[in-house]
Amino acid sequence: MASHDVVIVGAGHNTLTAAAYLARCGVSVQLLERHDQVGGGAVSRSITLPGFVHDVHATGVAHLQAHPIVTHDELGLLSKYGLEFVYPDASFMSVFEDGVTIGCYKDLDRTCADIAKISQKDAQSYRRMADFMAQIGPMIGMSMNRPPGRFGGFVALIEQTPFGAELIQAMLKSAYDVIIENFEDPRIRIHFLKWVAEALCGPEEKTTGINMFFLIGASHSAPAGLVKGGTQKLSDAMLACIEANGGSVRLNAPVKRLINSGGEVKSVELESGEIVTAKKAVIAAIHPHLLDRHVEGLDAGLVRRARSTTSSLFAEMVVHGALSARPSWKVGEAPHTALGVNLIGEMELEGFRRIFDDLRYGDLPKDYIGHVAVHTNFDPSRAPAGEHTLYHLGLAPYALRGGAQRWDDLKEERADWMMAQLEKFAPGVQASVKARRVDSPLDMERYSPSFQKGDIMGLGSYLYQSLGLRPTAELSQYAVPGAKGLYLSGPFMHPGGGLTGGGRAVAMKLMDDAGVDYTKVILS
Repeated sequence: MASHDVVIVGAGHNTLTAAAYLARCGVSVQLLERHDQVGGGAVSRSITLPGFVHDVHATGVAHLQAHPIVTHDELGLLSKYGLEFVYPDASFMSVFEDGVTIGCYKDLDRTCADIAKISQKDAQSYRRMADFMAQIGPMIGMSMNRPPGRFGGFVALIEQTPFGAELIQAMLKSAYDVIIENFEDPRIRIHFLKWVAEALCGPEEKTTGINMFFLIGASHSAPAGLVKGGTQKLSDAMLACIEANGGSVRLNAPVKRLINSGGEVKSVELESGEIVTAKKAVIAAIHPHLLDRHVEGLDAGLVRRARSTTSSLFAEMVVHGALSARPSWKVGEAPHTALGVNLIGEMELEGFRRIFDDLRYGDLPKDYIGHVAVHTNFDPSRAPAGEHTLYHLGLAPYALRGGAQRWDDLKEERADWMMAQLEKFAPGVQASVKARRVDSPLDMERYSPSFQKGDIMGLGSYLYQSLGLRPTAELSQYAVPGAKGLYLSGPFMHPGGGLTGGGRAVAMKLMDDAGVDYTKVILS
């Protein structure tokens, strides 16, 4: 017998967001989570030593800063449920092995001044691009927090604006094209190319050019922050909101299948054999590649198109470290002011570009580009007094030459190499590591079915898989044709991967279909 209006499969970031909005609007919800804690990719654990809190997957919170969850506190996470952010001076900083640093700050003038130390002309180009994004940012932002419109309609709307031609061209070009056109100095170019690669897109892949504009706009209008106490606190705040509004979660409750009866889905079967039924609908975090494994009776063409969606070009591996001391950077204290530090080994632009060729063909790059965060610089609560945490990320192929299973044998060796490279920038850091944990792309896939092929973005962030085309045109509105009452939620849906608050749009669509008034909660 159904006891909740909506049953939600998975308690990750997107499904928690959907559940919180539904609960706030008077819809009763129950979440079924396979793990022993909520959060999905937004979790923190003591995975090295007791007392050290590590963000296991998602860490810096960027997209959410411009979301109504933060700007309007629609769920009360900030005012009622304990969510707090810490905002470093710099969102990120590039540190080159030769000692050059380039920072990105909320203050546009300060950012341009950092670029001007290397190239005055490039600083002027950056300011022009930032001014351009200030004009179009609000329009883009509105499209990210609600169900997507038709892709063609979005392009037609842009085309009517004074800046339409330039924006559409950027949408069709690669990030490399855009960066080469606008910047001259090789170090400035590498600085931005590494930045856009954070979305797991090769900078020379077509339709990634708009990513450069998005990053510039967000950096100055709503810069990234760090969740005080760990990213888990964001998930915990959402759960507190859900429970305060009558919802519930069941942990250690993996779902085997969704029951499609006569073209309608209202029930799910747990691996234990228990059947859980909803009164109105089911929301599920089912990756498009796995859709037919969990839902029977779907159209063969729909399943084929879902399976054909494209994963990101590469994935990531992470070394989590418990440190006895803060890293001592060769370049001085500047990197300690940045949320994330991009480290660029000794290389020319051609060498940087070849890294992505290696990744494409399943090879481990021989040149080093890394990303480091020392969260305890801004949140000392994450480690015992005087000690620190390390988050050291490297780009890596999921499908290694010879097979992804090779990761189990290679990951520790690769982590040793990464740490040896970090030592060149921060001498003594290896000696300060008290304990570590290494996660490979294969480990990430094992942790979450939403991370197929180790892709923490869910799917590739390409123009042909965005807005009303993500993951496919027929699934882009979250409802699944041939399975009435079933809605999809996850990083593989609009607006995409990362901490985006993407479940808001799913909740809006479901409530529109169910005739639920949400205007007192959803304010924009």
